[in-house]
Amino acid sequence: MTMNVTHNYSQFYKGSEPLKSYGSGGEGLMVPKDTLVKYEFNTTDEHGNKIMAPLSREEALRVMKEVSGQYGDNVLISFSGDGLQALARDLQDQIQKGDWKLSEQRKADQARKQELMEQSIVHLENTHRLIIPNIQTNARLYDSLESAPEEVVKAANGIIKNYLMPHDVSGMTEEQRRDAIAFGLEEARYLARNYLDEQQGADFLSAMETIARYGMNGTVSENGRVTYRIERGPVLGAPEDYVSQSDILKDKAPDLYRELQDLNRGIGQGEIGWGRRFIELHQRIERRLNGYSGTEYQGKRLTFYEEAAYEYRSWKKAMDETALPNAYSDVDYRDMNCFFGSLKFQGSLGESWMAEARQRFAKWLEGL
Repeated sequence: MTMNVTHNYSQFYKGSEPLKSYGSGGEGLMVPKDTLVKYEFNTTDEHGNKIMAPLSREEALRVMKEVSGQYGDNVLISFSGDGLQALARDLQDQIQKGDWKLSEQRKADQARKQELMEQSIVHLENTHRLIIPNIQTNARLYDSLESAPEEVVKAANGIIKNYLMPHDVSGMTEEQRRDAIAFGLEEARYLARNYLDEQQGADFLSAMETIARYGMNGTVSENGRVTYRIERGPVLGAPEDYVSQSDILKDKAPDLYRELQDLNRGIGQGEIGWGRRFIELHQRIERRLNGYSGTEYQGKRLTFYEEAAYEYRSWKKAMDETALPNAYSDVDYRDMNCFFGSLKFQGSLGESWMAEARQRFAKWLEGL
């Protein structure tokens, strides 16, 4: 059964933000875009309840045409959600069927266009699937576990929450906290070697090691609560200097952020007559964020956009250069008994802690 789409698409509207630069002027070139508007068509809500059926290819094309028709040439529309996957599959089939007619260069160009199209159509932005605030790391983690058994996914999440990035380490010394992170990495290596293929395992460990670095940089309060500074980072497919306009607004211009939230809420509720306000607000946002931020770097006065990009690069460099803990050696990953037997007399966590960790790990992998 397909969805009977109405002409009111406000329920699928997910907000808008100015584009720093997109496209260029001149004959034969892409028309410049200064605003990104996002729509998301998912078949279930954040609790897994069904809210719509998938769109057929014809329905998806009609929806995209009707939504795009509401905006001017300067607006870039982003469509996402699993409800549009039929269209992405159809586009992929068309390209694969036509590959034999294309030159190698045309194949490469077509493949890149296909990749960008799929990102805009079926890029999943389901916030209930977000475990790690950094978009790139979170995507790497989910991609590596895409076809893994459910118990492995459960174990991976448990490792993150209990060892790599716990929010409560009361009663532990700093050495024990770091050894717990090292232990979590050993459990991740156990999963990679015993449950994932070679490429999946490498990608999974890359994500988990990055998460461990976030954990190493956590700040512990006097009562044992841990806070983590994790930057959101660029969206998938975006350049490294991409910054989220809404994040900057929230931090640097809360008045405009609240105004934008009110506007988005009104549009989402079906409010009419918002077009002029939409354009005027985004123009004010662009003027503010392209203004001087008060920060200078190498003699240059940075805009708010440039300041945010500089801060992200500095944060990422600090994370990348963080050394991973190394409390365990000669670990045996053949099976559960060998694994915990080889860890037993290493580190500062003690036998009772290790026994509880073993029971926890076994329950995750048994699917209990």
